[in-house]
Amino acid sequence: SLQSILRFVMPYLAFGVFLLINKLASHDITPFYLYAGVILALIIGDLLSKGNPARQLLLFSLLGITALLIGMLSEGMVSVYAFISVGLFCSTLWPCIFTLAIAGLGKHTNEGASFLIMMIMGGGVVSLVQGYLASDAYLGIQMSYLVGVACFAYLAFYALRAKAILKRKGIDYDVPAAGGH
Repeated sequence: SLQSILRFVMPYLAFGVFLLINKLASHDITPFYLYAGVILALIIGDLLSKGNPARQLLLFSLLGITALLIGMLSEGMVSVYAFISVGLFCSTLWPCIFTLAIAGLGKHTNEGASFLIMMIMGGGVVSLVQGYLASDAYLGIQMSYLVGVACFAYLAFYALRAKAILKRKGIDYDVPAAGGH
């Protein structure tokens, strides 16, 4: 189907536009070719999720943890590529978190969605904590990414916990409803 084809084509089309613009600006784009493989990991994660937001949140949280650990334990460009890849794995997290958080709220959906949007500001605390721990007196810059690992680990836990809670409420994203999920 067209949707299946676009799952492969669109990420690479966006990547191609990025490469084209940088090439037109006379930038060296060869260091970015490696991201074709990272995009493939993103597509495989999307396919493995089968449209289930809990599964997708879990998979991309694990990919984020993996990228952070590689970045922390390696040096040079491998570390740079790994840390930059984290952003790509984060790209799908918010829609999954939002979907899971408001599912089953019924008449309280608008209120729950409003509170959820306001809680985005809590993410600023994460940067503050990581910045504090990045000091040489504590963890140093590279190891301060343990904060990010802890955040991704919590999201993986949330994915598992939310799935169990929603299933008890009769909401199962693995079972197609009439007209889709």
